[in-house]
Amino acid sequence: MENVKRDRYLSQIVPFVGNRNAKVLAGIRRGGKSTISHMISAGFGDDHNVIDINMDLFGNRRYRDPEKLYGMIKGSLISGKKNRLFIDEVQDVDEWESVIRSLIAEDCCDIYLTGSNSRLLSGEFATYLTGRLNILDVFTLTFSECLDFERKYRGEADTDIMLEKFLHFGGFPSVWRNDYKMSEAIKEITDIVNMIMMRDIISRYAVKNPDVLYRILNYLCDNVGNLTSVNNIYASLHADDRTIGKDMVYSYVSYLENAYLVTKVPTFDIKGKRHLASVYKYYLGDIGIKNAALGYRADDIDGYMENIIYLELRSRGYNVWIGNNNGKEVDLVGEKNGRYVYVQTAVELSSEKVVRREFGNLEGIADNYPKFVVTLEDGLLNNDLDGIICCELKDFLLRSDY
Repeated sequence: MENVKRDRYLSQIVPFVGNRNAKVLAGIRRGGKSTISHMISAGFGDDHNVIDINMDLFGNRRYRDPEKLYGMIKGSLISGKKNRLFIDEVQDVDEWESVIRSLIAEDCCDIYLTGSNSRLLSGEFATYLTGRLNILDVFTLTFSECLDFERKYRGEADTDIMLEKFLHFGGFPSVWRNDYKMSEAIKEITDIVNMIMMRDIISRYAVKNPDVLYRILNYLCDNVGNLTSVNNIYASLHADDRTIGKDMVYSYVSYLENAYLVTKVPTFDIKGKRHLASVYKYYLGDIGIKNAALGYRADDIDGYMENIIYLELRSRGYNVWIGNNNGKEVDLVGEKNGRYVYVQTAVELSSEKVVRREFGNLEGIADNYPKFVVTLEDGLLNNDLDGIICCELKDFLLRSDY
């Protein structure tokens, strides 16, 4: 089955092709990194020698030994051709950073990696590589990409119907590639989450209490869109089970972050242009994770909207934070290349009080960057009130002017 091109990521990688850094596609498992990597490799012509190593394949298990991997790569290079190296799920290689560091120093091939562990790809090991990584974050499908999948595999895509499906299914590519019913989609997502939990967390970190790990994930799913902290999580779990310690909760939350199941998003003081590290929210790597864990809950739609818009902005290359505008919370603040976008979400603008609150939280921001109130209802749609644009969720996700 032919894959749908994810041009958003292909275009982001182009400026780095052929430089002497390792290009890393990083993100949650089954989010589409391998497919994007294959699309990159397929774009090279006959004058290129592509070395493609998928660490998920049983036959490549021997290459977890760094010396065997290094020897195989060196033996596969072809003189007179442009050598391009692709390694899928590189974090499964022991001492992978030593192999990559040596290959970079030798300048013998152009390197592309995919990985599903943020600690290994952007923490101490990236420091060891002395800035020789270009990391591109890859996310599950955005709404516009889901429409592309629907058109590719089923011919048509009604945006209203697809938005409802998107809210229930999330954006894992395998869900949209197949014509799943609701129960089948949730089963697929549940299986993906369980695989990530077992392979990338429980096995990797020798987790002694998997039940607590799942309870923490459920807590974070239940609180999408709410300000929270690890102390909140600990207090809630410890009240029910006195054997749960704070250090365990801190460690388990960090494991969920490392596996890209959740992301901690701090608060940004808009006026002072500084971060407030003590106040933050957690968003999920895909909204389908919440539905798989807790079932779809219409009363939580505000949180769904925030999580979806967070992922949309990140997929467009924005850094994203929670905003603080003189004590008023701005749901999301995005920054890219020194330019900002501000987003407030509201299920509906049901009264003058709600309108004043949602628009008021954006008023007084002293710049001319785009400001949006995003809603599910059409009361004030596409109106521009004092420079603040009100639009429907599906339209915001498909806009190109931010």
